[in-house]
Amino acid sequence: MQKIIVPISKCIPGMITSGPIIDLKTGTTIVGQNQELTPEHIKNIQNFVHTDIWVYLDSFNKVWNLPVETIENYKKYSSALMAVVNQMDQKDTSLLDISDFEALCQDLPTDFTANYSLLGCTNLIEQLDCNTYNHSLNVAFISMLICRWCNLDNHLIASAIKAGLLHDIGLLNLSFDPFDPSFTRNADEQAEYEKHPIYSYNLVSKLKDLDPIIPKAILAHHEHCDGSGFPVHISSPYINLLGKILGLADTYDLLRHKHHIFDTLKILLLDLLPQFDPKLLLTFCTNIATYYVGTFVILNTGEIGEVIFVNPQCLYRPIIKINDRFINLYEHNEIDIIAIK
Repeated sequence: MQKIIVPISKCIPGMITSGPIIDLKTGTTIVGQNQELTPEHIKNIQNFVHTDIWVYLDSFNKVWNLPVETIENYKKYSSALMAVVNQMDQKDTSLLDISDFEALCQDLPTDFTANYSLLGCTNLIEQLDCNTYNHSLNVAFISMLICRWCNLDNHLIASAIKAGLLHDIGLLNLSFDPFDPSFTRNADEQAEYEKHPIYSYNLVSKLKDLDPIIPKAILAHHEHCDGSGFPVHISSPYINLLGKILGLADTYDLLRHKHHIFDTLKILLLDLLPQFDPKLLLTFCTNIATYYVGTFVILNTGEIGEVIFVNPQCLYRPIIKINDRFINLYEHNEIDIIAIK
């Protein structure tokens, strides 16, 4: 199992020591090997001049260290969304009472006030299955973040939540599960998949008292600013602002299930740049990247280092600290991040 040295300022409860922490003055063991650090341990260690703190890397793997209550709250919302969406899928939506859905949308920003918690929940990739409901909740969270970081008004934030939660309801009409990683679509299935924004629009547009920008955004969430999207192949002037936000949030979440954050940023800012509104994209990526300062990464050299600075010239190639060395990945193209730890 891999080990790293962490400063006391980076120690968090739950880390497992891979070696004893010794008082350098007396030789006394402060914390033994293979011990789980507690808040009391961390406070006590600060009273000593001590040896390096070595911990097992896997015990530092909680990049976001979300409280259990937050994770359970996320699961609760995912289950509630499933119940609401399944109800919509089984009835004529023009006759549907959407009070439960409205309550869900109203409570969500109250229960997840911190941007850190919103972003952290979207990173629960290894702990939760990727399905329509978790993905839709993630898209709602990410859309909220984009709106906040772009200083957009509360009305648009409320619409972004609703659009994010409902944008993929049309996937339930498909004959296959698009989130099944073992499933490869043939040409007919891909054509069917590309109709799901229309299926979603047809269901959502009939809901009573829903702002009409929401179904329009849902219809356009796979359209691209350069006209390369689907199902209608429209370009930037014909995609409303909410549709652009929704499309960026949707693409980001899908990429994060396949790539670590810095590869995701690289794909967005290099490969997919023409597809998105440049102001939305740059604001979003700049803010996202800053949350990964302080995390540990594995390089293709086999070394493990800490992200200490996000390079504004190239957000996906940060400055890494390895012991006493600093590596600016922007200046070392031969070195890449292969994993976040």
